[in-house]
Amino acid sequence: MNAEIIAVGTEILLGQIVNTNATYLSQYLTNLGFDIYHQEVVGDNEGRLLHVLEEAKKRSDLIVLCGGLGPTEDDLTKQTVAKFVGKGLVYDEEALNHVLEFFKYAKKPMTENNKQQALTINGATTIQNNAGLACGLLYEEEGTYYLLLPGPPSEMKAMTENGTTNLLQKIVPDKAKLTSRYLRFIGIGESRLVTDLSELIEHQTNPTIAPYAKSNEVMLRITAKTEDDETAKIMLDDIEKEINQYVGVYFYGYGENLTMEEVVVGLLKDKQQTLTVVEGVTGGLCQSRLTDIKGSSDVFPGGFIAYSTKSKADLLGVTEEELEINGVYNEISAIKMAQSAREKMQTDYGLAIIGIAGPGSLEDILVGTLYFGLASAKGNSCEEMIINRERDYIRDGAVKHGLNMVRKHLK
Repeated sequence: MNAEIIAVGTEILLGQIVNTNATYLSQYLTNLGFDIYHQEVVGDNEGRLLHVLEEAKKRSDLIVLCGGLGPTEDDLTKQTVAKFVGKGLVYDEEALNHVLEFFKYAKKPMTENNKQQALTINGATTIQNNAGLACGLLYEEEGTYYLLLPGPPSEMKAMTENGTTNLLQKIVPDKAKLTSRYLRFIGIGESRLVTDLSELIEHQTNPTIAPYAKSNEVMLRITAKTEDDETAKIMLDDIEKEINQYVGVYFYGYGENLTMEEVVVGLLKDKQQTLTVVEGVTGGLCQSRLTDIKGSSDVFPGGFIAYSTKSKADLLGVTEEELEINGVYNEISAIKMAQSAREKMQTDYGLAIIGIAGPGSLEDILVGTLYFGLASAKGNSCEEMIINRERDYIRDGAVKHGLNMVRKHLK
C-alpha cells in the first residue's frame, strides 16, 4: 500500500524550521507496512495544496498531511482537503470541549478562531490531540485515505502513538510488519564495510541491509519483514551472525542513537572500574561527553585538560624545555600523561588523548595525527592514528577512538 507525506507550511519552504516530521513519519509508516515513494512540501496556499493533492491521489493510497491545523488564517489544511473531497466541516464535540476546557483551566480568554482547531471533515474519524489543541482526522474517499496530523512535532508524535496506529493497521492489507535492528561499527569506513559485505548486500531479500555513514563510525540497519516478533528475531539474529563473520571485529554495540561514551560508562559500571581522562587536542570534549551520561560520576571522578605545552609539562612533572627537546606528540608522552592522570585521580584506567587537529602542523607532525595512551594496573599501551579530515571531525574521532581503546581493554 503506497503512502505519501505532504508537509504543509511556508516556514518549511523558507528554511525557517527543519522538516523533522517527514523523517519521523517515513520511519513510522514504513514500520507499519506502507511503501513510501513520495514526499512534498507545500506552502500555506489553497491553490497549490489542491494541485499537490490532485497529483498525490493519482499515485498514493494514503496521503498524510502534516501541519496547517491551527487557529490562524494560514492554517487551511482541513478546509482545503474538505474542498478537495467535496465535504463540509463540522465540529467534533469531544475536540471542541477539549479546546474550551483548556482556556477555562488556564483562565485565559478564548478568541473565536480557536474553535476551528476542533473542526473535522464530515464523515471522518477524528483523532483527539492529547498533547495540544488541534484534532487530527482520517478520511476515506474513493479508496484513498487522507490522514491529517498537527505540525508541532510533539503533538504529531503523541497523536501517531496514541490514536493513529490502530486506525492505520486496519487499512494495511499486508499484515506483515518491519522490525529493524541497528548495528554500530568503528574503525572501518563505509566503503570498506560495504565492500566486505558486498556478497550479503547484493543478494539481500529479507532481511535487508542498509549502511549509514556516521561521523567516524558506520551504522548498519538490518530489517526483517514478518508477521510476528519471534520470527523477526530469528531472522535478524541469523543475518547478524553472517555480518559479524566479515566485520564483527569492528562492532561495538546496538542502537540507532547509541554512543561510544554510553558503552564505555556501562562497561566500567559492570566491571566496577574507574576512568580518568587527560585531553590535549580535544580540549575537554571527551570529558563533556562522558558527563552527559547519567550516573557517569560513579566511574568517572574527573580529569584534566592539558592543552598548552606548559600544562602538559606540569602534568608530567617535567620542564617545558625537556618536552621541547623530546617532543610533545609521541607515544612516550601519551603513555606518561595517562599514567600521571591515573595516579593523580587514583583510578583503574587513565586515558590520554593528544595530537594535532590543525589548522597547522606542529613538530613536523601531520595534521590529524593522534596518540592515545592508556594506563592501568595491567600495563600501559599507546595507539597512533591519522584522520585526514577537517578539525571538528578530527576532534570527534579522537574522542570516539580514544574511548574505543578503553572499551576494547574492558572487553
